[in-house]
Amino acid sequence: MKIIRKVIIITLSIVAVVFIVLSIVGYIFGGKLFFMAPSRFKMDRFLKTNYAELFYVANALFDLDYISSEISNDPFREEDKYIMSVSPKYLVYETVPIPDELVGHIQNLYESGVEYISCGRDFVGFSTWAFMDEIRGIKYSRTGEKPDGEQLIEVRQLSKANWYYYVHNFVKAKARNPELFQ
Repeated sequence: MKIIRKVIIITLSIVAVVFIVLSIVGYIFGGKLFFMAPSRFKMDRFLKTNYAELFYVANALFDLDYISSEISNDPFREEDKYIMSVSPKYLVYETVPIPDELVGHIQNLYESGVEYISCGRDFVGFSTWAFMDEIRGIKYSRTGEKPDGEQLIEVRQLSKANWYYYVHNFVKAKARNPELFQ
């Protein structure tokens, strides 16, 4: 009996230490660890749950007619905590106010898990998870074309037309195709 009790105590101690270490590491990295990366199935549920907001924001960003635009969250700003950078001309970026009709929708998306929104001519990306060199999220394709890019290592169709799950990873993409990164 004493041996079994010691084994149980040692096992529980190890589990407690592992839990504490993972909690500390998770806190340091903003609560995100690689094994917590969302799968395609989780992102499909996210899409279904937030479809109206995602679709509205995607189409509104396309209507702004910039070459590209990005919306990020600045948690250190109390007013105007969402920042919109746009490119009206190639390689020219400026910060502009977010249109009033978009602010509530963007706030809802960020509260539901979106961390970053980017828009190009034909695609809008909603990033929901980032850790080190990897980013995961969903992309909406205005044309229905499958998103492509040098650093996209996985792109898969979701349950709704024109919506795709993506994994962006610079290190893995560079290892697969070093000639593209010279």
